[in-house]
Amino acid sequence: MLDLKERILDAYAATAKLRSDLVKDGTKEYFQAVGSGSCPVTADLDIAQTRLRSFLKKELLSPAWLSATSGGVVSDDRSVATVALVFDAVARPLQIPEPARDAKPKAYRVAISAMVGAVAGIAMLTPLFRLAFDMRDVGLVIGGPLGAMCAVLVVLRLSRSRFISRLLPRVFRATERLPAYDRKNHEQVVRVSIEQWLSQSVALLAMFCSSRLWKTEPAANRESAFRRIARLIYFLHGASGESLPVVADELIREARNCGFEGLEGPPAFLSSAGGEQTVLAWTKDLLSRYEAFGDVAEGDQVRVERWPVVFGGSVIERGLVRKLRDKS
Repeated sequence: MLDLKERILDAYAATAKLRSDLVKDGTKEYFQAVGSGSCPVTADLDIAQTRLRSFLKKELLSPAWLSATSGGVVSDDRSVATVALVFDAVARPLQIPEPARDAKPKAYRVAISAMVGAVAGIAMLTPLFRLAFDMRDVGLVIGGPLGAMCAVLVVLRLSRSRFISRLLPRVFRATERLPAYDRKNHEQVVRVSIEQWLSQSVALLAMFCSSRLWKTEPAANRESAFRRIARLIYFLHGASGESLPVVADELIREARNCGFEGLEGPPAFLSSAGGEQTVLAWTKDLLSRYEAFGDVAEGDQVRVERWPVVFGGSVIERGLVRKLRDKS
């Protein structure tokens, strides 16, 4: 788990500049699809979002991006295609919230409601003030403005209610969107959405790359390698003393051709450096290929006593190293 976390952090660090550039390019791509209009419709936003998804996925799954995310492990076409296939099946699609727009009734409906409210206010307050206070003129003065204000407030409030709009569609269907929206605020929303999606996607890609799914060799390849090497093992068993180096060298070359790693160069029994020992400086990266005998710290000099068995990029069996002791 700790190793996976480190790989994800390394992927974030390696793609920091790429992510910043992709956020800018993606935002530009989105608003190019939206257009320069002041009031894009829902269809325009959907097209822009689809175009942005395609653009981001194309860049994110490019060889350059995957190489940076994986630390150079994923670079060939086969590996890129495998990681892209897994990513498409797992990754959550990018979602861009629609821009915020206010809903207001048309101006003439507000004017009509104010007029009706003024007439109703005068008609109600004039007789009321006359009966209660014997002040008919006061009812005329405050009835009109007060009635108009109340009527406008009621219409504005009801126009924002979805229930009332559905209940009385003929009355409030004239509600319209403002012809302008806050493009600057929506641009900030798009940037944040892209940044969040890229952060999640980079973490997913780092997980896929570290799992080395594309390195899994088919069982048929391993079986074929086993048959070819087994045939040479029987030849080696029946070889004479004079032909033993030749058959052994052929066995080693066949194993190298089958996909076994660490067999480069001439074998020790055919070279003058046969008695030399390999000494390495111990690092935590070697832990995936070697197991240490005894207590070994970072930077210690270690001697390779058994080489690891690596087939097709996968460590089948770890090798063994031993710490070199100071003769003093």
